[in-house]
Amino acid sequence: MKKITIKVLALILAVVGVIALVGCNKAPEQTGIVTAPPEGQELEVKGSIKFSYSGGSTEDNKQAANAFIEAFQKQYPKVTVQRDYSASDPNTRISSGDIGDVFYFAEVSAYNYAVTQHALMPLEYYMEVLNIDRGDVFSGIYDAGMINNHLYYIARDFNQLLFIYNADAISSKSLTSRVIPEWTWHEFLQLCEEITDDDYYGATLNMPYAPQFIPFLEAYEGRGKWFSLKDKKIDITSGDTLKAIQEALDACQQGYINLMIGGDFGGKESVFKYLVYPTINSEAKVYDQKAVNWDLINLPLFEHPAFGAGSSGWGVFNRTSNPNAAAAFALYFYTQEGQRAFNGQTGGSVPLLASLKDDDFWKHPNDEWSDKNWDACVYKAEDYATVGQFNCLLPPEIADIFSSANLTTALTRALNGQASLVDGMAALEQRANEKWKTIS
Repeated sequence: MKKITIKVLALILAVVGVIALVGCNKAPEQTGIVTAPPEGQELEVKGSIKFSYSGGSTEDNKQAANAFIEAFQKQYPKVTVQRDYSASDPNTRISSGDIGDVFYFAEVSAYNYAVTQHALMPLEYYMEVLNIDRGDVFSGIYDAGMINNHLYYIARDFNQLLFIYNADAISSKSLTSRVIPEWTWHEFLQLCEEITDDDYYGATLNMPYAPQFIPFLEAYEGRGKWFSLKDKKIDITSGDTLKAIQEALDACQQGYINLMIGGDFGGKESVFKYLVYPTINSEAKVYDQKAVNWDLINLPLFEHPAFGAGSSGWGVFNRTSNPNAAAAFALYFYTQEGQRAFNGQTGGSVPLLASLKDDDFWKHPNDEWSDKNWDACVYKAEDYATVGQFNCLLPPEIADIFSSANLTTALTRALNGQASLVDGMAALEQRANEKWKTIS
């Protein structure tokens, strides 16, 4: 019995020794603080890094990523980039340390990886040292990566909500001149009422979708007025914060605008349909197959104009052994060269830089669509693009309270007359504020 006990103890000690050894060999955490090189010199960027891009699992996305890597290596010839396009869960790979020096994720996961898992390296110091022009990046995208005053996330795409619309239905009522980039929210409501008939209703909006809901919250009160990180408080029931949402609910009840929460629209077709850049191709083909003329237009302007923007992108693993090369790679996406390389491919998206919004390289390659209003994808993005996810604005415990499911419930009850919009949102507000008090 004694010999068995000694053997078991020896085995335990051996296992502990291996764990300790692994812990000792764990790469040190990188702070992201970098000292600018002497005047006239550049930051030394060389060595090897791994890029974990699960978005590269499709051929189009892989093509865009490869073009980006080739452009980066042309700029930094001393860096070798190992491509890792496996569709794997970052959470597991972060725990094992197997994740790439730079890895891909959606903006809604930025807080989780930066704060909860403490796995990302801040990049704002490298922005300055590498001379990246912060002012050229659309603020609605850049700000999504700012967490606790540090830049942890770099967007690789930009999805500003817009409309694709049935231009034939509009012209048949001689209303084409009313569809213009400068149209206001109230002009849009009036137009939706006028074009609604036995075959069509005005528009489709997905109101419980955060990038749609947040700009409506900011329509009359202004950006970011409905919450305070300093005071740990949500305030969505005072003033005119809910006014635009109530106006949309009224239009839904009257059959002009489908908010994706119910209502009576029969077999009618929507004239204006909300979408983002990646889905234009499929929606446009449906119109083409029906021989219906279509076009694109930005969403109408509120008193405080805002277009919700979503994205996915990447960050730098804070256990990277090559922080200079990893940071340079991630931030290369905020350069004109990086944008042209990635978004000039079919697997790319809309440029993130104001200096490139008027260029043609990112617009759809289909010659038959060259006359479409592609500018709607980036209309006033430098001024009106706003962070479109609760997870990028609030602690995750608070953001979860404003989930699509919870918003759908509150909006549906208001639409059906079961409870007022104010009462439904007040209940969510109360839950959020009570929860926030428990978060340090």
